[in-house]
Amino acid sequence: MSKVKYIGRTNDFSGKTLWEILGNLKNFGVGRLVQRNMFNRYPEPSYFKIVKVEALPVPTPEDDPDLKRRKYFHYDKSQRKVRTWVEKVFRGRKYPELIEMESVTYKPDFRLIPRSEESVLKARVEATRPRERILPATAPFPPLMKLLIIETMKEKGIEVKEEPQLRLDVVYKQKRDNIMRVAKEGEKPNVELGVKANPKLYEL
Repeated sequence: MSKVKYIGRTNDFSGKTLWEILGNLKNFGVGRLVQRNMFNRYPEPSYFKIVKVEALPVPTPEDDPDLKRRKYFHYDKSQRKVRTWVEKVFRGRKYPELIEMESVTYKPDFRLIPRSEESVLKARVEATRPRERILPATAPFPPLMKLLIIETMKEKGIEVKEEPQLRLDVVYKQKRDNIMRVAKEGEKPNVELGVKANPKLYEL
């Protein structure tokens, strides 16, 4: 029995490209809801509400330097991109500003939400309240670094007070998909840092 060997990249996309959907709707689907099927792996609902659409021309080798270097050029019209601005809801959280999409719109992974399902989807979003992460402003030093700091302070004749003097100020990188903030003075964080979160790092 002969074996079949697949060559090339694979993906888990399931659906149509965004242009296939919007190009067949009145007013290019402004006001309608679409989903990325890959986001259905999350328990929280995700969708895009179409706000504005700009159709893009079919690319030619003159438009793209990479295509100019190719001896033969073939473009699949089914993979045509479209520039669109959307209200994005990801895992139950609505983004505060409009999101511009273009680079991923050629992927055959979009699904149009029927109008009969829109109210149900929006109700699921309202029922989903993402947990806000309240992060501590400081964290304890690792033990070896803590000992070095104490020894250095003693050599300089500085009185050592472990709390709150020997605490590390933490700087967080805010990501667009995260809901987090630094705890205010007197507020208790709901996220642990330091010994409880990473005990192995604090073992001498």
